Amino acid sequence: MTPDNPQHRWDAIYGEHRTPAEPDPFITTSEFLLTPPARAVDFAGGTGATALWLAANGFDVSLVEISQVALEIAEREAVRRGLRLSTIHHNLESSNQLARSWDMAMCCNFLDRPFYSLLREYVDPNGVLFVKVATATNLERHNKPSRRYLVANGELPDLLPGFEPLSYVEDWFDDRHEARMICRRSAD
Repeated sequence: MTPDNPQHRWDAIYGEHRTPAEPDPFITTSEFLLTPPARAVDFAGGTGATALWLAANGFDVSLVEISQVALEIAEREAVRRGLRLSTIHHNLESSNQLARSWDMAMCCNFLDRPFYSLLREYVDPNGVLFVKVATATNLERHNKPSRRYLVANGELPDLLPGFEPLSYVEDWFDDRHEARMICRRSAD
């Protein structure tokens, strides 16, 4: 593998982790969280902290991640906790599409505009989508992530065609400026 290979890069990053971090309160405390046993997917979910939390709370969960190392950490933790977790090794930046959809999806701290335009295909009609991503305002305090991985202020809703906003905010959260949107896929 070459050093610029995304899987190689993320495998190296997650190789330093032994267990998943804490689940994301943006999702776990949301009033828009569906009722279990809804089918949920965590796109670019890393070592699966939020996916594992969802599984522990009765959801039928899939974790989609480019890093095989991260997926192995999530799988080991699911076994340790006695949880059912489906993992899917997939590069979300590729042109290959997944062949299923879910009742609820989350995509946090990952920005790929072409992928965002496909999210409607992965969320069932009337399903809920959670997205959070750093904004360009974040550069006022931090030089990473670089501009390439940031949305412009007010841009996020336009990147999610076919979704109706339930909640949208741009603000500083734990010293990181983020756009956070929870939306419902419009019925066909």
